[in-house]
Amino acid sequence: MANVRIDSQGVPKGPVYEETTPILHRSGLTAADPSDPTSASAGVDCSGYRNVRFDVDTSGSANLTALKVQLLVWDATAGKYFRGSERSFGQEELAANAIPSLEAEVRGATVFLKVVSATAASLSISVYACLS
Repeated sequence: MANVRIDSQGVPKGPVYEETTPILHRSGLTAADPSDPTSASAGVDCSGYRNVRFDVDTSGSANLTALKVQLLVWDATAGKYFRGSERSFGQEELAANAIPSLEAEVRGATVFLKVVSATAASLSISVYACLS
């Protein structure tokens, strides 16, 4: 078995999760996405990793009262992204934490975090991705 840790008695241990250094996935977002991206190159290639954590930095926004994001998963056979889970953040949640994080199990897929909607006087969002 490849990539399996063995203890001193020769018994396999649980899986090892290594986390990558966060990469900038998207920056300079000043509005919600009008449509889905059309190519895999816009996404985060998670080959060899099980999970992705998206760190959503909204700290540059003014009066952000609502934010909805959605995980998109690339289907190479169909040649397009398919829509996955959505997550909404309300005014109180954003006021308490302007830099929320969310995690998704992706099992090696190419994924994209779409900004479905946002309500703010001035919007400024950056999204970072960390694989594990």
